[in-house]
Amino acid sequence: MQTLPNSPVAPWRPPGRSRSSRDIAIHERCSASCRPSLVGGAHHPREIRCESGLERKAALFLLTHPQVADLREQPAAVTYRDAAGIEHRHTFDFLATLTDGRKLAIPVKPMARAVRKRLRETCKLMAGQLPRGFADGILPITDADLPRDVVHNAALLHHARRGANPDHDAAVERLIAKPGRSTIGALVAASGLGGAGFRAVVRLVAKGRVTLVEHARIDHGTTLVWTGDIHGEVA
Repeated sequence: MQTLPNSPVAPWRPPGRSRSSRDIAIHERCSASCRPSLVGGAHHPREIRCESGLERKAALFLLTHPQVADLREQPAAVTYRDAAGIEHRHTFDFLATLTDGRKLAIPVKPMARAVRKRLRETCKLMAGQLPRGFADGILPITDADLPRDVVHNAALLHHARRGANPDHDAAVERLIAKPGRSTIGALVAASGLGGAGFRAVVRLVAKGRVTLVEHARIDHGTTLVWTGDIHGEVA
């Protein structure tokens, strides 16, 4: 190993295994079937399997949400009785552990199907029958909760965070040592790092070190604000 050249890129290691409680079914005869996966996680990145493109969008949103500390897909099934007393088994799409320790069981469905299947009513019924310690509540997510800009930003935050560069991050951190307000483009120009600087600024957003002035698609024109010890601003 001592004869190998030094590389600025961290050694690659394979992602951890999925924590899904069941195998994801693949419908070979259905042309609209989608079984995507992504790599993420708070500590050692692992495979996160999804049963639809909508679930993948929800996973990106949840993985990059500042209040979500851990995300598990397809947790163990729970049993509940419907209004007629008939017993059912249900596997939630995700189980999110929040930074305050609470857990949320999350079903993900297209809005049209959620309305047709009376998803919210079913969730209210299941919420009172969850096993002790499984979850503190249920949070249904539909495509109406995931507009394009939200998904775009979540994917951008996710990929930028996975490619962290300590030197680039430190260079951009120095630009926000004083309280200020700036566009992302101005910060990138001041860093002199080009595209790498853009990704470093996006990681500041992911860390909560800077705040978006408007909740819109993140790009070079996006305005950010931040706090510090003394006043200052990047023009």
